[in-house]
Amino acid sequence: MNKIMLIVINVITGLFVGINTLIGYGLSGIGEGSTNNIRIFMLMVIWVVGLILQLTLANKLIGLVITFIPVIFLILLYTAAYLDWG
Repeated sequence: MNKIMLIVINVITGLFVGINTLIGYGLSGIGEGSTNNIRIFMLMVIWVVGLILQLTLANKLIGLVITFIPVIFLILLYTAAYLDWG
């Protein structure tokens, strides 16, 4: 994979996960039942672990997959809220 494309993907996914983590932390106590803050911060921790694995040559593909886990989770969460699945 092209190095510039990998950097662009990491910046976009990092901003997406980071902004949603901060928004989730800020809004966690507003609803009927509050979410534990550690669960919200785990999304960012998982993304950082994926980024660290991408920096090693042997684990680049595994790191890319782990980086997309929080992104896919957040997209599914927004889709479920929009379509009223839950």
